[in-house]
Amino acid sequence: MHTSFMVRALTNIALCVLLGISAVAHPGSGIVVDKEGQVFFTDTGQGVWKIDRQGNLTHLPASLFHWMTIDEAGYFAESQKSFGEWFERVTPQGSKPALIMSSDFPLTINRDGNLYYADTHPCSARIVRRTPDGKESVLAADEAFTGIAGIASGPDGSLYITNAIRPGANAIRKITMDGKVSQFASPETINIGGDHSITPPTESEASYCRGLAVDSQGIVYVAATGSRRVLKITPRGEVSTILQAPSPWAPTGVTVFGGEVYVLEWQDAPPSQAEVRRAWTPRVRKVGRDGKITTLATVTRETTASASPQVKQENSNVLSTGVKIAVAVVLALVVATIVGIKLAK
Repeated sequence: MHTSFMVRALTNIALCVLLGISAVAHPGSGIVVDKEGQVFFTDTGQGVWKIDRQGNLTHLPASLFHWMTIDEAGYFAESQKSFGEWFERVTPQGSKPALIMSSDFPLTINRDGNLYYADTHPCSARIVRRTPDGKESVLAADEAFTGIAGIASGPDGSLYITNAIRPGANAIRKITMDGKVSQFASPETINIGGDHSITPPTESEASYCRGLAVDSQGIVYVAATGSRRVLKITPRGEVSTILQAPSPWAPTGVTVFGGEVYVLEWQDAPPSQAEVRRAWTPRVRKVGRDGKITTLATVTRETTASASPQVKQENSNVLSTGVKIAVAVVLALVVATIVGIKLAK
């Protein structure tokens, strides 16, 4: 009996480790536009950048985090610089709008004034609601949430997530404020129009999706990173490609402002430098209302950025893929050994 319990326990641990393996690479996916039309985006090699209305690129010292959201009304503007376990306010205290970053999880500020984030810890995945005064509650929980790579709020207050729990099974799901989960776009829908001859970015599957945004009509725009596209998906399920990035570029984040789509793209790092943050370089492009695509800014590693003594990297609650595989293999061997001993008896 004791042996059986150990086998089950070790097997569950191995599964949790394996479920934690995701296609998340070092490029960030945070991009937002404020009411003045200024663009802000994350750079996991240097911090945060701002593109003003004149096209000037300015560096904002910040931690090297993947995700960022904008709090237009300033619900979290008075928060501490670092709050909760995962969050950082980039803008000065009291400043509106407020830019909020997350170290480990996708996040969004919803119309109800609360912050929602996807806690993707293996075996305890959930969507969490955080109020400005720091109270947290679980909106929905599901093991499938382990693979969430993007989250956005819609015009009706519902949340939309990109789910990449396993290759070939990526989907976009909708979560209402009463916790009901439904599928907005199936893996088959997301794959419509994809060019299978395109090589995915380093450490990504062809079906991998990351950041997404929802406009006032409920139309979802998603960065289909694995196929190097930006997709437009209507509530009726109609899919079209509004941007196809040429290799070595791939989109990771999108936002919508004034009927135009802003896209954060990253240039692939050489496979030997996949773990080197500054080997990935970002740019921002815009898809106009007429479909015309323009480049707003490209960051080079020669671009001057002031140093910040408080710069931090992700807490990295998720181990590197190589480490996870090694741990899972060891655990599997332990389980196999225990089973073998039990059978021998």
